[in-house]
Amino acid sequence: MKVLLINPLTIEKRMIAITPNIGLGYIATSLRKNGFEVEIWDGVKKGMTKKKLEERLKILDYDVAGFQVYTCGMKEAQECLKTVKSLSPEIITIIGGAHPSCDPKGVMIDLKEADFAFRGEAEIGLINLLKKLNGENVDYQLEDIHNLIWRENGKVHYNPLRPIEDLDSLGMPSWDLINPNDYPNAPIGTAAKHFPLSTISITRGCPYPCTFCAGNIIMGRKVRGRSPKSVLDEMQLLYNDYGVREFQIVDDTFTSKRDLAIGICKGIIESGLKVSLSFPIGVRLNTLDEELLKLLEEAGTYSLGLGIESGSEKILKTIKKMLTVEEIREKVNLIHRTTKIRTTGFFIIGFPEEEKEDILKSIKLSKELPLNRAQFGILFPVPGTEMYEELKRKGKLDKMDLNNLFVHDIFFVPDKMTLGQLKRLRLRAFLEFYCRPRILLGLLSEIQSWEHLNFIFKRIRRVFF
Repeated sequence: MKVLLINPLTIEKRMIAITPNIGLGYIATSLRKNGFEVEIWDGVKKGMTKKKLEERLKILDYDVAGFQVYTCGMKEAQECLKTVKSLSPEIITIIGGAHPSCDPKGVMIDLKEADFAFRGEAEIGLINLLKKLNGENVDYQLEDIHNLIWRENGKVHYNPLRPIEDLDSLGMPSWDLINPNDYPNAPIGTAAKHFPLSTISITRGCPYPCTFCAGNIIMGRKVRGRSPKSVLDEMQLLYNDYGVREFQIVDDTFTSKRDLAIGICKGIIESGLKVSLSFPIGVRLNTLDEELLKLLEEAGTYSLGLGIESGSEKILKTIKKMLTVEEIREKVNLIHRTTKIRTTGFFIIGFPEEEKEDILKSIKLSKELPLNRAQFGILFPVPGTEMYEELKRKGKLDKMDLNNLFVHDIFFVPDKMTLGQLKRLRLRAFLEFYCRPRILLGLLSEIQSWEHLNFIFKRIRRVFF
């Protein structure tokens, strides 16, 4: 069977982080190990357009089309699925990714052209499904296939989430299909020290109960990690074969497995690998200590994202962040005092219980902390999360159209605020934080090229205009 894996999002449509698609890369490796022929069409690579995808699909030499579906990409996924089925109805269409993981029933209703779907990790389940459809594994029932979602007699069924315990068994992503040199200079979080860069994943799972986050819905609550040798081997491959000099580690909880983090840092140091490391998705502040921070810096870490979320004790407690403002101050100051690592504070405004005074506390805290950058995101109610389900139950999300949304749009306004207030406070947050000489000069020093600068301006326009 010949499989085409597709990320239907394109940079024409969405301003998103444009880095190698390691999710599809891992799926491709799993398929190849089991004898399948695989190609990847990633819409965010250089020169990719919807028209080119349609031309590729017209070749009609694929048995299976697999789609990576984000909540903010439902419209593109739907259009692409319809195109595939109109060109060749017999092609098996399978969807996976963040959105099917968070809304396993709804996604099969919304995307009717999808034959099957997967929630969470699909590397094992997809192989078993395709072998069954190909006449093998005849004794396998659909109920036996890890993380599968399917329709039967007009009803949607989905199997329990079963995380993969041995991440080393997956091997590396198929880097020849997601060559870092084929992607624009447009990193996660906009900051970068060296190009070409690549994302890399080391752990999966998140044990924390934050009400607004879908991390543990997608990957489970147990944190699982690769071995230091596996990680070092992948870094060496990317360094030697693809010229990669910077790694963006995209884990939610890398520092939560302290021994693993220390082992990888020491491995990089002992190997003499001269690379830069950044954590643009963020690390948990409560997992950081002086020894770990110094090892991270010695290994090449120059940038840490920090999940702060709010400067209001009331809001931190309501969203189950498991952090206090005092702990936030202590850990951010520790980073600043013991290292030269640059920091980005992630804040969210527009939580359900939030009032103007709570947002002003977040703005105030962002300026008091020794941060280099700050992001002020508007709350995006992610399907499947505790917060989403509560808002939906109260009828607060009736106007949220999954087929026409983007993460920077505003879909929910707290009861004690207006839409205009929320927009003005977001703009005020950015202006008050960034319109300071120290911050502006620091940002200018991070720009690596005209292409990088152009990407930054596009992101700014997409957020505010």
